[in-house]
Amino acid sequence: MPMSTELNYPHQNPIDALLGYLRDRPNDVLLIDEHGLSLTYEELYNKSVKLANSLNRLGVNYGDRVVIMMSNSVETVISLFAAWMLGAATVMIDPLTISEDLDYQLSDSVPKVVITDKSVIERESTVLSKYKVISVDTAKESILSFQDLLSAGSLTGFKPVEVKEDDVGLIYYYAGIAGRTMQVWHTYFSLYSGPYAFGEAIGLGRSDSVLVVAQLSHILGLTEFMSAFVRGARIVIARRFDAKDTPELIHRYGVTVFAGVPLMFDQILNNKDLSPGMLSSLRLTLSAAAPLSPSTQLGFYQKFGVPLIQFYGLTEAYVLTVQPTKYKDVTNTVGSAIPGAELKIVDPNDPSRELGMGEVGELAAKAPWIMKGYSDPEDTRKAFYNGWLLTGDLMMMDDKGLLYFRGVKKRMIKYKGYPIFPRDLEIMLMKHPAVKEVYVTGEQADDPSIGQLPVAYVVLHDEYRDKISDKDLIDFVNSRVAFYKKLRKVYFVDKLPTK
Repeated sequence: MPMSTELNYPHQNPIDALLGYLRDRPNDVLLIDEHGLSLTYEELYNKSVKLANSLNRLGVNYGDRVVIMMSNSVETVISLFAAWMLGAATVMIDPLTISEDLDYQLSDSVPKVVITDKSVIERESTVLSKYKVISVDTAKESILSFQDLLSAGSLTGFKPVEVKEDDVGLIYYYAGIAGRTMQVWHTYFSLYSGPYAFGEAIGLGRSDSVLVVAQLSHILGLTEFMSAFVRGARIVIARRFDAKDTPELIHRYGVTVFAGVPLMFDQILNNKDLSPGMLSSLRLTLSAAAPLSPSTQLGFYQKFGVPLIQFYGLTEAYVLTVQPTKYKDVTNTVGSAIPGAELKIVDPNDPSRELGMGEVGELAAKAPWIMKGYSDPEDTRKAFYNGWLLTGDLMMMDDKGLLYFRGVKKRMIKYKGYPIFPRDLEIMLMKHPAVKEVYVTGEQADDPSIGQLPVAYVVLHDEYRDKISDKDLIDFVNSRVAFYKKLRKVYFVDKLPTK
């Protein structure tokens, strides 16, 4: 497979990039939210410094962990940069994470502070009571106020901590290759280089305005946000996607680039009241996280005149491929390697053997932005072969060099673009006294854009047969997990299906 072009990176980490903007274009607007609140580069720097000073007084230092758990907002962005100015690692937790899932992620990451919002605090007060919590939108006894910390922070006498390239700056709790929830570590350099390369691949620059509705708590949202930031584009950020509000934001702010999951584009395309003129500022739309149907891809271009292309990435590696716009009419392809990435297809059972054109095998990747590793050294070792990341995704390459997704080697369910690890649900079900054995897998939903629904095959202990219902087990799991992880069916069996 052809090698990708090399890149020269202007900076080594996000804070270096921000200092560059502070020198060259301090008064340019970097960020604007759905309510019209904006931040220039200088304002972002000043607010981040003030928050960093206050966080430092709370005990946050170089190498510590700061949990950020809230929907997209200006405060989310300030929190990211404040933590990075201290040389801390930001632990991004989905604000929909609940109960045992949340308790595990917090106790595992051991954060010095948790920065969150009212909705999370009210829902998870018991779990959060063990931590130092900062709220961006509520005042409550024992909860620190984000705004008070900003006001109390000083601009004088602060200098951002100098970090090393391989210092961990970002942690996610999605480990698709390993097939279970645990820490995925990204370095400060990968935080810059991966998004920079993605921006290079799609020609992102100062004249662009990028809409970010995918959550920063997921690699898709963070990659889109950071790509716009490191390439000097303006960013429009929204708390969440809405089929009516999103086109209005695109129109109001002259958005030129928008990335999302297939379901978002399905809903926009199916909005019969939407005038094509509302999207006239767009030059490019991109879809990832789940297969994009040909009817949506071609229909979107036909209706709005805007190319809708696919790209491919994973939590362990940001983005690796983008569909070239010259092949915008080719469906089902995730494209080819972006600049700086090396890709090859190998035998799933023998990664030393590279496969040729038209053969289906596991995608292996090398790039400067691939994860440093997992928190579990053994799982890290298994994820690599001779320096190549084994993605667990099966691909095929055609004569144009385009890659086509052909399934997964790893155990993962995709629901509305969210990754679900069957092993996590199995571990939870095994905590129920009635469950002897369990196997969780995905069943295809009636709507292809939704993806798969988690279902469980359960062998009961003899003494519980005919004494427990499928609803009992479904409720047991679903009271402990976020909406997208919820178990949809339980099948009682005498023997588990072949795994």
